[in-house]
Amino acid sequence: MSLRTTPETRFDSLNVYTTSYKKIGDHEIEVNILVPKGISPGKHPLMVKWHGGGLTTGTALYPQWFSAYMIPLIIRNKAIAVVPNYRLTPDHTGDEILEDIASLGDWLTSSLPTYLASKDSSIEPDFSRILVTGDSAGGWMALQSVLSLPEKTFRACFIQYPVVNAIPYSPNDTILGGPFPPKKNLDDFLATMKPGTVVSAAIPPNRSLLMPLLLGYGRWDEFFGTGPHLMPDTRIETAKSFVPTYIVHGKDDSIVPIKWTEKFVERARELFPDTRFDLVTRPGEHGFDDSIYEEDEPWLAEMIKNVEKDWLE
Repeated sequence: MSLRTTPETRFDSLNVYTTSYKKIGDHEIEVNILVPKGISPGKHPLMVKWHGGGLTTGTALYPQWFSAYMIPLIIRNKAIAVVPNYRLTPDHTGDEILEDIASLGDWLTSSLPTYLASKDSSIEPDFSRILVTGDSAGGWMALQSVLSLPEKTFRACFIQYPVVNAIPYSPNDTILGGPFPPKKNLDDFLATMKPGTVVSAAIPPNRSLLMPLLLGYGRWDEFFGTGPHLMPDTRIETAKSFVPTYIVHGKDDSIVPIKWTEKFVERARELFPDTRFDLVTRPGEHGFDDSIYEEDEPWLAEMIKNVEKDWLE
């Protein structure tokens, strides 16, 4: 049986090292390095994990959004996980968030080995074996990482209910079983924004559902920006290559409706017929897989086995 954790114990089996990969004025953008306790000396594969939150909220080590099955995946493969924050909208544009992806990519190769050696001189990162992962908006970050960073940076991509487009929400929609939040919620939040303030983390429920609100009330483009490079479903049209990609998505997702992921996968398979794009759909809402494990879910065990093969072999 694999290691089982609760949100309170999620990272207990890992050494957590926190630093920054970027500084904007006086604001440092955090990155966390997770290393299994008792890891053996030598080179170890990397996992880059981006957090979710609609590109408007979230923080790297928010345990409720760090799926339980990711911990045994890290530990049994003796992997080093790199878990960054990034700037959030509406305080920042999509282009600024893409800049953070590029900065993280530079930091990985230029600074991670030295930083890691300062914490444990017996281990080093294996840059030939990097898996990029993310949930929800973290899926957007993971896909954009593949599309932004040099070819062959990543061996594989493993994402959960990813944001692939500017979802056309309507105020008439039902979200998480309840009515769409009123426009006043958005107006009240926007009135509190302080121009020039760098925001790269927010602990949920703070700022939650801002993405649906911005899109549903027609304010998203104003803050996030426009252009085919800002969404994976349009940016992939000009991509020269992609990596094996594995996607988990709940059939009942009201935050990121599954039909957009299905369309993305269909098009990706047309563009890259020799690259594996696996989509597994299961009954469930957004985040349905937060507390499940491979030994209880054969479909998950099968998918992760394939992820590991593309990542590590």
